[in-house]
Amino acid sequence: MPAHRAIPFAALAALALLALPAASHAQSAQRYSVQASGIFVGTFGEAYDGLKDGAGIEAQFRITPGAWSFGFGLQGSSHKFDDTSLGSESVTLAGVFFEPRRVIDVGSSQFAPYVSARVAFLQQSLDVDVNGTTISASASGAQLNGGGGVLVRLSPRVNLDLGATYGLINFSDVEVDVAGLGKTKVEGTSGNGSNLVLRAGLAIGLK
Repeated sequence: MPAHRAIPFAALAALALLALPAASHAQSAQRYSVQASGIFVGTFGEAYDGLKDGAGIEAQFRITPGAWSFGFGLQGSSHKFDDTSLGSESVTLAGVFFEPRRVIDVGSSQFAPYVSARVAFLQQSLDVDVNGTTISASASGAQLNGGGGVLVRLSPRVNLDLGATYGLINFSDVEVDVAGLGKTKVEGTSGNGSNLVLRAGLAIGLK
């Protein structure tokens, strides 16, 4: 999907949340739950120029009053450089997110598809040691994703969650921090990008 279509896609997904009928099949039977997932993050655009796709993890706390479910969590992934001459250094992409979702009633108590949206605030960061001097670089950005997935009930308290989202992110200029010299903002290094996030995890109901 071209990057310029990511915002309309996310907006349509959010509108779909409002239009769907109420449903609770295969949603967590408990009002509160925690979820841990493995993620794969595909990166596209100038914001991720020179970086490979990467794998990571996410953890979230969810509140499920009914067909609606609201998640608050942390995510992180690690990304190698395309240029192998840069060595084995990795860029970390990590931050916090808010994810509302709504299930679609397909008449089953064992599984249900859902649509979701996600707002995240992420930071790219890299720490390297150059001749005994630590150099850190970072850039922060806001991300808007839309997508969906399927919940599969494994037990009264455990659901399998398989999902995918796609969206846009905009990063600010990079800040470089050299130990003993302080921080410097590198003007003109901000950029837009898009990402595809695939997720597989377990949600455990608390009460």
